[in-house]
Amino acid sequence: MNRAVNVRDAATTALLRDAPDTGLEVLLLRRHASHVFGANAYVFPGGALDAADDDAELRVRCAGGAEAIAEAVGDQGFALAMAAIRECFEEADLLIACTANAPVSARRREVLRAALNQQTACWTDIVTEMDLRFDLDALAFFAHWTTPAGPPKRYSTRFFAAAAPDGEARCDGLETTHVWWARPHAAVAAHDRGEIELMTPTRATLESLARYPDAATALAELMQAATVRVP
Repeated sequence: MNRAVNVRDAATTALLRDAPDTGLEVLLLRRHASHVFGANAYVFPGGALDAADDDAELRVRCAGGAEAIAEAVGDQGFALAMAAIRECFEEADLLIACTANAPVSARRREVLRAALNQQTACWTDIVTEMDLRFDLDALAFFAHWTTPAGPPKRYSTRFFAAAAPDGEARCDGLETTHVWWARPHAAVAAHDRGEIELMTPTRATLESLARYPDAATALAELMQAATVRVP
């Protein structure tokens, strides 16, 4: 029996912010218990690449950073960066690396996000309605992990980092069920105590982030080409 599992391209984003008293925090979302891959694990917002992530309409809305992303990530760099941005909106209700020139009401935004999650609207539709303009210079590509061979699913995931935008993250109740702005070392310690689930790439990223005092320092270093990327 052939049990080979296709490897899907994916993108995820470590969203960073500073807390007044504790310093650097990173956004973690708990995956729904019904998932066959990573059930209940705390992860960064992310997911598989969609064909529409490379839509020409999205490219013309990019003010900067597309060439740098392509050089760092490869031929699919733009689409993967767009997937990272889209997934942050889908899973956490946060818009990163972009500006909305036609912002919508909170109720309309909720409707648009639900339609995207239910696949009754595509990302390009939402980008057009909100008149989003992208600046990919705000994204730092810093790692590439591929799920080991074997069922049930495999992903070739590019890891990005970005400053968290204003506004609070909200889980969608479908893909994600809990929001945690965690200090990196606290999340690792909670995993060591058996209190939460972390997948290997998430834990490794948290261990790396734990050495930074604040979001600005972390992003500045992650932007550098010498940053370690894990095959």
